[in-house]
Amino acid sequence: MERMKVGNAKLEEIDMLQEVTKQIEGYTICALGDAAAWPVQGLIRHFRPELERRIRERAERELMQVAS
Repeated sequence: MERMKVGNAKLEEIDMLQEVTKQIEGYTICALGDAAAWPVQGLIRHFRPELERRIRERAERELMQVAS
């Protein structure tokens, strides 16, 4: 999440983050483990196209800066 926040994420990290939340949900003794996974799952479920678009745009901007 921190890498997404600061703009250093890669597209494949979205799937990795989704998998991590699935490994937490339902497999912890504490109910707070499930609750911690839900906001991240909701973010990906409802805003995945936006996440992907922002990651792509950031990568394109970085390429343009390197090329100039």
